[in-house]
Order: sequence, then structure tokens, then C-alpha cells
Amino acid sequence: MTETKATATTAAIKNTATSSVQPVKKGNSISWLAPLVCIILGYVIWRFVIGSPSNFTNPDPAGGFWPNHQGAKGNIPRMYLGGIIVPILIGSLLTVITFVIERLLTVTKATGRGSIAEFIRKVQYHLANRDVDKAMAECDRQKGSVGNVMKAGLRKYKNDIEY
Repeated sequence: MTETKATATTAAIKNTATSSVQPVKKGNSISWLAPLVCIILGYVIWRFVIGSPSNFTNPDPAGGFWPNHQGAKGNIPRMYLGGIIVPILIGSLLTVITFVIERLLTVTKATGRGSIAEFIRKVQYHLANRDVDKAMAECDRQKGSVGNVMKAGLRKYKNDIEY
């Protein structure tokens, strides 16, 4: 005699689909907006801070978008004389700093709360006692990537043992 396995109902499939651990896809406008803002900020720093008329012995009285100052009084104002490449380089530096900070915040958030070893020990304890719901609750408290992956596995395990 062959053994039959129960199939999932439509309601169970919908319930599983709506409680996914996957994040909702959002537009990532920061990836193109940050470099643009940083290059504009690089120009502002180059034009108004480094290119301040007080930093030159012979400033351009007309000013404008691209003043022609002469006679830099120090090494920093001498950078102004580098031309168009200087604001682009300053903007690139600011972009790198922006994305380093963003990645640092993302990786810090992904590690979750508390010790991962302690979290794994608690999940193992709950699973040894056959309490999958408490193990999943432990995943919710941990947060982060490890907690999300563990919860997805526990959810699959729980669905498999119910059928």
C-alpha cells in the first residue's frame, strides 16, 4: 500500500507567502543620488571654501561660476588651481566616505542583537524540547541575517512536520 502525503491548501500557501522573511523590494535611489550630491558638494567646497578670494593675493573680481584666482597664499588654496578635476576628486572622496558609512551601518544592523552563539544555543534548546514556535520567537528577538535565515528554515521545518 502506498502512503499519501497531504497537499497544502490554498489558504496555507497564501499564509506562507504573506509571512515571508524576505524584505519588500524598494527603490534604491541613494545609489545614484549620493554620488550626484557629493559631486555638487565637492564643487561647493572647491569654489567657496578652497577658492575663497581671501585665500589668493590676486582674486578674480568678477567671481562667477569658475573664477580665475591667481597667487595662492598656501598649499590648500593651491589645490584650487588644479581646475575641474579637483571638485570631481573631492566629490569622489565624499562618495566613498558616504558608502563606507552606509555599508558599516548595514553590516552592523545585519549582525542582529546579542551574541550569535547564545542565540544558536537557545534555538537548539527549544528544538531539543520540540518547541518550534519558541525557537521562531527567539529568531524574532535576535533580528539580523542569522535570525532571518534560521526563522525561514524553522518555518519550512514546521510546515513539513505538519503534513
